[in-house]
Amino acid sequence: LDIAPKMQRGVFEPLNTVICTSATLKTGKSFDYWLYRTGAGFTEKERLVLEEFASPFPYSKNLLLAIPSDIPMPDNPDFQSAIEKALTKLINASCGRTLVLFTSYESLRLACEYARENLVENGIVVLRQGEDDRFRLLETFKKDSSSVLFATDSFWEGVDVPGESLSQVVIVKLPFTVPSDPVFAARSEYITKKGGNPFMDLSVPEAVIKFRQGFGRLMRSSSDRGVVTVLDRRIIEKRYGAIFLSSIPETKILNDSLSSVVNAIERFL
Repeated sequence: LDIAPKMQRGVFEPLNTVICTSATLKTGKSFDYWLYRTGAGFTEKERLVLEEFASPFPYSKNLLLAIPSDIPMPDNPDFQSAIEKALTKLINASCGRTLVLFTSYESLRLACEYARENLVENGIVVLRQGEDDRFRLLETFKKDSSSVLFATDSFWEGVDVPGESLSQVVIVKLPFTVPSDPVFAARSEYITKKGGNPFMDLSVPEAVIKFRQGFGRLMRSSSDRGVVTVLDRRIIEKRYGAIFLSSIPETKILNDSLSSVVNAIERFL
């Protein structure tokens, strides 16, 4: 539940120098979640050197972050049908070349079935996680520039598809952990007993890290260009959404109707 004391005693305290590096150490503008989750934050302040090095990729010119304003909220019963319709329009706008990231296998399955029925006439091949080996799926996706890949969980990170085969990443929902997950529930209870707020101290930071990983699938080289589309309005309309937005590189943001987003994607790509 809490590895910080062991890490502090076994790694950060006895060793003269420890270098920790990652693209996702910060949540919002702060290193605090990572520091105190790993125990690094308990070392003497004068020993800590915290540096951030900006990405060399031209996010401000080459990436558009699109957030449709008229998709129902995720807790609305109409959300699933709305995202199914929206996905077909978004995929058509980018002529395939899309990675769609889900947080739910059931939502993925339903959306994939709908997409296959409605995209086949446009010659777009819909690939689905679980129907083939992960490596073969990625290879097919890379080679067929008109294909799209519907995926969840493990595909939020470690997927590297540079070039035109991937021009759009769609994040269906902000990747909050399901509250009933046993480890997550135990950590939440532990934070509550210590007087903390499980949502802001655990749920949001973990979701921000995973969101950054999903966002990072698009730009894999300085010449890449494309769109990240988020179908979850909470990133704009909830106060904690600002933490998600401040955790990614500065880029163009479009928050408008789905039809306007689709038109903007067609022009941008």
